Amino acid sequence: MIHKSLLAAILTYSWIGLAGHVAAQPQGACVIIRMEGQAVVSARGAGAQPAVIGLGLGLNAKLRTDAEASVTMACSGGLKVVLGPESEIDVLGLLGDDTRPFGLRLIDGIAGFLFSSEDGNGVQIRTPSAVAAVRSTEWAMRVENSASAIFTREGTVFVTADDTVAKLGPGDGIDVSSSGESGSVTSWGRARIEKFDALLGAEW
Repeated sequence: MIHKSLLAAILTYSWIGLAGHVAAQPQGACVIIRMEGQAVVSARGAGAQPAVIGLGLGLNAKLRTDAEASVTMACSGGLKVVLGPESEIDVLGLLGDDTRPFGLRLIDGIAGFLFSSEDGNGVQIRTPSAVAAVRSTEWAMRVENSASAIFTREGTVFVTADDTVAKLGPGDGIDVSSSGESGSVTSWGRARIEKFDALLGAEW
């Protein structure tokens, strides 16, 4: 058993067999529960290591997938994150105290987000050009050249960019430029939704 003070000091760590017991994970952490292809986890002071099922990501840990790879993580508050190919995400943890949402930063690529319950305080996802916040829904974000595209499959997502807040409902999407300028909320067509589906795979 790892002592609590040591557990708090390290940024990445591995729990043997935790993939089948996600409820046991510490608050503010994500655990890799499924993988296809190869990915790398890194953190300040801990170096880089190959991502494997059962590996936990602590605060400020970074996960990067290779081409044609995908990684599924179980995170705080009943959140499941599906990271697509050539994508990079940071674990920010709890944003403030216990009443604040769980935070992630999508630096590049594509990620899908699904909640298994309405427990917890939701999640806030930051990109280079936008911030999206939800509590219980199914949605996805893609970052290309610092521009963001956000799509909501179920529930409601609030997207903040350029000092404006947009509300997305089921089937809605929005594009935000690399400079933070928001487009209009639109109902996405089947072709664009299927492109997201293809990149994220069956887990999303």
